[in-house]
Amino acid sequence: MPTLRTWLANHGSWDRTAAELGVHRNSVRHRIGQVERALDVELADPETRMRLWFALRWA
Repeated sequence: MPTLRTWLANHGSWDRTAAELGVHRNSVRHRIGQVERALDVELADPETRMRLWFALRWA
C-alpha cells in the first residue's frame, strides 16, 4: 500500500515515486504490477486510479 499510495500521489511518476521511496524505478514498476494483478485492475484507467486514491485516503 505505501508504494501504491506514493505512486498515486505522484501522478504515476515512476521516477518521483522511486526517489521518494528510496528504491529503483523498476522496483516501483514491479510493485505496481503486483497491485494490478492482486486487485485485478488496470491502473492506466484514470477512474480506477481515482477510486483507489479515495479508498486509500479514507482508510
